[in-house]
Formats: sequence, structure tokens, C-alpha cells
Amino acid sequence: MKILMRPLITLLIVFFFASTIHITRSFAADPPPLHLPDSAIAHLGEESINDIAYSPDGELLAAASGSGIWFYDTVTHQEVAHIVGHSNSVYSISFSPDSKMLASGDSDGRVYLWDIATGTLLSSRKGTGHYDRASVSFHPDGKTVASGGGDRVNLWNVATWGTPEAELFYQLRIQSVSFSPDGRMLAFCSLNGNVYLWDVATGRLRHTFEGHTDSVLSVAFNPSGLILASAGFDKTVRLWNVITGELRHTLEGHTFDVNSVSFRPDGRILASAGDQTVRLWSVITGKHLRTLQGHTGFVNSVSFSPDGKTVASAGSDGKILLWSVGWPAADVNRDDTVNILDLVLVAGEFGQTGENDADVNGDGIVNIQDLVLVAGAFGEGAAAPAALRQQVPGHLTLAEVQHWFTQARQANLTDATSLRGIRFLEQLLSVLIPKETALLANYPNPFNPETWIPYQLAAPAAVTLRIYAVDGSLVRTLDLGHQPVGIYESKSRAAYWDGRNAVGEPVASGVYFYTLTAGEFSATRKMLIRK
Repeated sequence: MKILMRPLITLLIVFFFASTIHITRSFAADPPPLHLPDSAIAHLGEESINDIAYSPDGELLAAASGSGIWFYDTVTHQEVAHIVGHSNSVYSISFSPDSKMLASGDSDGRVYLWDIATGTLLSSRKGTGHYDRASVSFHPDGKTVASGGGDRVNLWNVATWGTPEAELFYQLRIQSVSFSPDGRMLAFCSLNGNVYLWDVATGRLRHTFEGHTDSVLSVAFNPSGLILASAGFDKTVRLWNVITGELRHTLEGHTFDVNSVSFRPDGRILASAGDQTVRLWSVITGKHLRTLQGHTGFVNSVSFSPDGKTVASAGSDGKILLWSVGWPAADVNRDDTVNILDLVLVAGEFGQTGENDADVNGDGIVNIQDLVLVAGAFGEGAAAPAALRQQVPGHLTLAEVQHWFTQARQANLTDATSLRGIRFLEQLLSVLIPKETALLANYPNPFNPETWIPYQLAAPAAVTLRIYAVDGSLVRTLDLGHQPVGIYESKSRAAYWDGRNAVGEPVASGVYFYTLTAGEFSATRKMLIRK
């Protein structure tokens, strides 16, 4: 099989724009911004594109359609090769880890292996049990290809490519297969609405993820292999904990089938393709970040480039659209939101040298200047004190912010962004300094057997918490030591009671009272333990 070399296909530059990436504040209710594509790659008119994939080395973008597999240079967007020879429409493609081979599956359940450099067909086999289209996935070691179709998953040895080395049989129509990054697990989904996680070494089913209300069309692992994304006919994307099998997030917003999902290489962002849009989501929070719009037909496939800077999508309109998804330097964790978490990340990297996302100004070292630039990205008067207070992580202390503020003042920074950042740090300080000492309500309440008792100190003091029974007898004394000014509300900072008395015995159900003493301050509240 030869590769048909062609000159540069017409490059369609559509919706070209130059604009500043929108920074959404976590405490604002602004809608996610709409983004249009930077450019498009011309394909075969209106011929539907079923799947796209970047080569791991980032040099090629492959597109699968009814007339074969097309390869484009990722820098020039020029078509460099076209593989023909499939007996049916190509449904799925997967590059080998070294970018030298490509596996493909067609609409009749046949699985192919190609040498990319020469366009040579290395092997072609009908998948066992593949009575309809086949999905393919290369193992991370490059020695095995998994194919799923019909009622079975096959594992093929790349070196021999004879009969499948292993088969996994299920009485369902398998739609998508994906190896975990370490190759130990294989996920696949089906038209019955379930997602299955298979242990490759033992051949045993580890989890069945149930929750979709209709057929599931696509699965993908995040780079760590700890999260699995699935999507399908119910218009949702679901994120699963691979270890526990628990559902982490349900992502809603698409108006029609979701056909494809892809994680950014750093694992923080997920792209989903469905209806006529691509949507970007924060993996950590499940928040909808952006809508990418430009297709005139259903979007069938989406893929992040290996460097994470570009999202490519393709669909029934025959278009391959490319979006630049670079994030502002102040968005250190790249979740499309500049907030206090970015400040904390920068502070945690102080003193580090070399390439580092926390090096916001790019001077080779992470220091207070970087933190101030992040703070400056919030803008003047970013939030009312009450709203800002809600965004402060429980582990962030007044002492830490005071240290940042002192360093920032001593750095003699004079540019507008840095001055705005210093003002923000001062604002942050103000919300962390309580106006009065107070004892707050314990949580949970009622509880069994443990509870947390929050408080705040307007002045440093020796803090003691005493717990009493209804009859006034002392049950437990918690000596919290000398504490600085601050808010002690999170579980990591609040007082903790395990529901036991002074000798370690569990107390009985009923009403108890707790009294906080801090210097001359004293207050008492009631709580209920219910067993």
C-alpha cells in the first residue's frame, strides 16, 4: 500500500480572532465564555470524519473517514499522506506510543495495522465477535492492540497479529475501548449504558460503572489512570474514581449525544464533543469552562495535542477545527480560573528554579513576584469580603497571608499589576482577621461519634474547650494551647471531639454542652450526639 502525497490542501482560516483569554473569578457568576476556532483544515468536502488522533510525538494529526485515513502536519496543517485500502468506513484509529504505527477499526469489525512511514498494511483481521464497527486502542508498551466490537474485546499481539491472544466476551454491543496509561486496565463501554473496567493481567472484571441512562459511546482515562471519563446518548459526561468505582462528577450541558472525550495531558481539563460543540470542563470541580463552537454538523471526535495547547475536533460536516487553548500565566493550575488556589500553589513552590508553571513571570525562579502577579489578576475590588472569605481554603492561615503581604511590600514592586496584587493581599488579610472572638456551631450536629467545633480569635490567647454533660459534670477537656489571631473553621483547624470521655470511653447519646475559654472570653453552646 502506498501513500499518496499531495500538495498543500487549501487552508481555511475561519473565525480568526485575537483576544485575551477570559479569566473567570471563582466567586463570580459569569457564564463560561464562547470561543470560536482559530483555524480549520480542509478535508473531503462534506464527508463525515469519524475519529481524529494526534501522534504521541505531536507531529501528525490523523483523521478517519469513509475514504481512508488522512494525515496532516501539525505545524503547517498540510496534508502529508493518505492511506486507502479499508474495505469499509474507518471508525476508530490509535497511534502506537512511538508514533510509527497506526491501528484502525472499520465499520464491519475488521482491525488493521499500518506502518505510517511507508503506508504499508502490516496486518488485517476480522475481530472475533466483531459483527459491527470496531474501536481500537494501543497498549502503552506498543506490543498489544485492543479492539472492541459486537459482543467481544480482542487483544492482538502486534508482532504476530494472528488470532487474538485473549478475548473478553460480553453479550452487548461494545462501542469504545481504552487502555489505562500504565496498561494494567482496559475500559470499554456499550449500548446497554454501562462502563466496564477489566484487569488485563487476570482477565477479571474490576468494576461495572452504572449511572448512564442510555448508551455509552466513549471512554478515556486521565493521565494518572485514576479517573475514567465516559459519555453517551444521555447527553452527559461522567467522571469515575477508578479505585473505588464511585461517581465523582456528572457533567451536563450538551444538547445532544456526546460522542467523544479527551483529557488534556496534565489531566486538569476534559474536552467533550457532542451536538455541534466542544465543551471544556474542570476535572477537579466539574465546572463548565468553555464552549467551542464552529461546526455545522455533529461533532464525532475530539483530541488534545500532546503539549495540551490545542484542541482538535471533527465531525459530520467534514471539518477539522483547531482551537488554541493556552491559559494565562496567572492561572497556575490551568483550570481556567485565577483564584486563591493559584496563590497557594505559587507559595508552595517558592524557591524552585527551572521550568515551572508557578514561575508566572518566567524569570527562572518562583518567588513573591510571581505570587503578586497572580493576586493582581483578580482585579481591583474582586469581591465583597463575605464572598471572598468563602473562597479561602481551610488550611490557609492568617500568618501565611501576612508573610506574603510583608514580602510583597518589601519587594518594592511598582508596576500596575503588582500594585493591584498587593492591594488584593491586603484585602485578603482583612477577611482573615476576625473582628471579635467567637465560638461557632459544631458540625455535624447531631453527630455520631465525632464532631468539629469551630471558633475565631480576634486576639492571641490560650484556648481551652471543655465538654459537659446535662447534669453539669465535666466529660472532657481539650487543651488547644496558645493560638494566634485567626479563623479556625475547617476540619484541619477547628477543635475536634471524638465522642469519648477523659478515659477514652464512648459517651452515651444525648445533649452535651461545650465551653470555649480564650483569655477573658468564654462562651457555651449545645450539641447532640445521636446513636
